[in-house]
Amino acid sequence: MNFKTRFMVVILIVAVMFVLHNSFWLWDLDSQVPLLFGFMPFAYSYYVGYAFLSLLAMKVIIDLAWPDPPEDVTKQFIDKEQLKQ
Repeated sequence: MNFKTRFMVVILIVAVMFVLHNSFWLWDLDSQVPLLFGFMPFAYSYYVGYAFLSLLAMKVIIDLAWPDPPEDVTKQFIDKEQLKQ
């Protein structure tokens, strides 16, 4: 995947997370939905799910945006590993 495609995927993930974080649709819905499991308000459970989704999103963003190491560094690492064997 080239840099431009990875960059656009990262921007898309950030935009989706921003929209999901501004949960204006929960303002009225929270009073209409009964407590989940008898103790948890719906909005709280939404943000628990959002926290796990943001964890996954950050993992994907780091995997996509983290730069690859220069070839000379990887070559030195591989050479050191081969000398140990």
